[in-house]
Amino acid sequence: MALLFTPWHYPTMSDDRLNAIVWPKADFTAVPYEIFRDKEIFDREEEELFRGRTWHYLGLECEVTQPGDFITGYVGQTPYVLSRARDGGLHAFVNRCAHRGGAVVRRLRGNSQDHRCIYHQWCYSPAGDLIGVPFERGHKGEGGYPEDFDKNEHGLEKVRLKAFCGIVFGTLCADTPPLEDYIGEAICERLKCYFQRPIRVTGYNRQTIGCNWKLFAENTRDLYHGPLLHGFLAKFGISAPTQKASSHLGGDGVHSMVTTWADADAISAGQTGSQSKSLQLEDSSVAQGPLEFDDGMNMTIISLFPSSLFTLVANVYSIRQIRPKGPDQVETVFTYFVYEDDDEEMLAVRRKQANMYGPGGYVAMEDAEALELVQQRLMAGNSLVEMGGRNIGGDVNTMLTESPVRGFWRGYCDYMGIPVAGGQ
Repeated sequence: MALLFTPWHYPTMSDDRLNAIVWPKADFTAVPYEIFRDKEIFDREEEELFRGRTWHYLGLECEVTQPGDFITGYVGQTPYVLSRARDGGLHAFVNRCAHRGGAVVRRLRGNSQDHRCIYHQWCYSPAGDLIGVPFERGHKGEGGYPEDFDKNEHGLEKVRLKAFCGIVFGTLCADTPPLEDYIGEAICERLKCYFQRPIRVTGYNRQTIGCNWKLFAENTRDLYHGPLLHGFLAKFGISAPTQKASSHLGGDGVHSMVTTWADADAISAGQTGSQSKSLQLEDSSVAQGPLEFDDGMNMTIISLFPSSLFTLVANVYSIRQIRPKGPDQVETVFTYFVYEDDDEEMLAVRRKQANMYGPGGYVAMEDAEALELVQQRLMAGNSLVEMGGRNIGGDVNTMLTESPVRGFWRGYCDYMGIPVAGGQ
């Protein structure tokens, strides 16, 4: 039987080194810059956050519908494969050969009834079990593995899975709490709303940004930067600092769900937004489309700690995985989806709007520039996180708040074991 968890650990900072870091304020309104630069901290995050008691988005069930279908990705620094086995069951395993540690699956996605490491041809099933070893018993009585060698003991490291509304989550820890408890009721309900109809994936994008992954995580929880940094959003009626909005902290407070609703004029017109009267688009469908929710919701961003992001902006649905690649580099992997019963008119709207939000679109491109500018200047000091006051938690009915950012850092210190000023 394949091992569920390996006995080794990533190299990590000593407790003395960790305890030398004291979070400057118990209300988490200050963030020390060294947290974005230190290699030892980055290594500790791999152990405590990505291989710790957390759930991570792995893929969608609709991406692996047939026996042998697979997709690959990363949880932190750990490569994984999500696969549909011959019996129809879902499996995930670490993409690291149990023999010498090489990559077993080298394609991003595809279909295969077995997976072979090119080095010594160890062969694994779509469930990650070892099913073939060349020269297992040697040749003509010479060589081979010991008589007690058991293939059942040398499968690939398994990832614990939970499917929810067609979304597949995984964890590398044996005692992670149940998924729905981890996420929280309100966010679970919003995800059910997203995935109430069958979906299909329409494409993928990847973006590498020269910044620490936690700067990107902050960005996803900071709603009010949108219409300030992304002037396009405000000018064409997608987002404005004064529109109806809410921020919710989910689970134990480490996740966030930020939401905006279209203004009254847009709701009455049945559109996601209304353009500035002084500046008009030649093709308004790039920024406008039909409202899909009766209450006028036109944007929602769900940020699941530490590395998953579910977004609806106007009529574009996407999921992003946050993949740390080093203290000063992060990759985000976009997955776009639509509903299977979308008509051609709606598909055209979604395709046009999607051009705004990928790595080459206005929004993600501007975020990358801003975050890289921040990373380049992080020396001694602390950042300030006081927008909306110093509270953490509770629903806030404005986008002019950084409460979700403070919630992220409170959870971060808790998971990492970083002491906080005042002993809280």
